Amino acid sequence: DIVNSLLPIHFSSITTVSTTPSNSQIGSNDFFLVEYKEKQYWALFQCPCGCGEIISLSLQNEHHKSWYVVKSKNNRPTLHPSVWQNEGCYSHFIITDGRIYWCGNNGFAPDFEEV
Repeated sequence: DIVNSLLPIHFSSITTVSTTPSNSQIGSNDFFLVEYKEKQYWALFQCPCGCGEIISLSLQNEHHKSWYVVKSKNNRPTLHPSVWQNEGCYSHFIITDGRIYWCGNNGFAPDFEEV
């Protein structure tokens, strides 16, 4: 679609690994998927705002908060639900086919309580 063609691709591919990479191994456009025996465990990447914070998201349903990753036919990530940093830069975004979609409340602290 035309909107997707206008947005740059931030994560051009998914790097699948069986062990968690160190923070120093994660570059600004890297998207790591920790997977073992075809089960997804973690997604790791640098915050796309440029602050350098490493975001580590659980992909395990048994965890209270979890996300899921879908690989596109081009091996680019789509991540659900959105990511909202609850400290630091307060970035709020969605990743679809490797592209970053910034949410309208980006940069503001979440107004929900942790449960």
